[in-house]
Amino acid sequence: MKIFLLLFFCLIFSLFAQDDLLDLLDDESANTIPVSATFKATRIVNAQSIELARPKTLEFMIQHRFGSMGNGLYDLMGLDGAMIRFELKYGFNPKISLGAGRSSLNKTYDFFTKLKLSNQSNNFPLSTAVFAKAEIETLERQSEFSEKLENRLTYDSQFLIARKINSSISVQIMPTWIHHNWVRVQTNKQDLFSVGFGGRFKLTKRVSINMDTFFPLGERDENFKQSWGVGFDIETGGHVFQLMVTNVQGSYESAYIENATGTLDGMEIYLGFNITRVFRL
Repeated sequence: MKIFLLLFFCLIFSLFAQDDLLDLLDDESANTIPVSATFKATRIVNAQSIELARPKTLEFMIQHRFGSMGNGLYDLMGLDGAMIRFELKYGFNPKISLGAGRSSLNKTYDFFTKLKLSNQSNNFPLSTAVFAKAEIETLERQSEFSEKLENRLTYDSQFLIARKINSSISVQIMPTWIHHNWVRVQTNKQDLFSVGFGGRFKLTKRVSINMDTFFPLGERDENFKQSWGVGFDIETGGHVFQLMVTNVQGSYESAYIENATGTLDGMEIYLGFNITRVFRL
């Protein structure tokens, strides 16, 4: 799967100079014409996309990750169990959105913002944004010692760099920093760096195939697994439905970037979906 993902992203970047979306807009004296809909949702698969909630719009997202497919039909390919996250975000204007979420995994609450720094246009080649999140784990501790530990905060920061190459292909790079205020094992690191890659290939007017993965920068422990996700975006009028297969069951940043648990061996991977409903205020 990792080789397949690498080939996918190499193919996309090899097309960077071909069939450029802006070939017809090379006249620098022309008015600025922004590029829209680099991605169709605020997530690629697991990862954040460059997109924000639209201005004066409230977006409600449900992220559902079923159990492992390893037991086959006995667990109905993992459908008997699931982790779920609810997310609500609001777009104040084209450059600022705020939101909050709650995940059943470790009973985690999170609060986040996404700030658009630049938008791709005929005069500028990239869209950029900053994403920042604070996560609070509220799962009950299982020992007298751990119950005395109050600091369960994790901070996530990402710089999102995206380009819509043409009407069918979009790519994104995501330098990422995750900081744990407290780690359970002394040898674990509080600061973890990685770089993510995401892409979208449009199949039809309303359907696209998306992929994302994160490569760790620096050492990780022997149990670390690189996260990945492959999915489909399906536009259905009032909402976007994202169907996926991934090796992570958590859907907030520190979970899907640093705590992947699944492998292709024995089909220890997870089916899931994101569904977004938009309310215009």
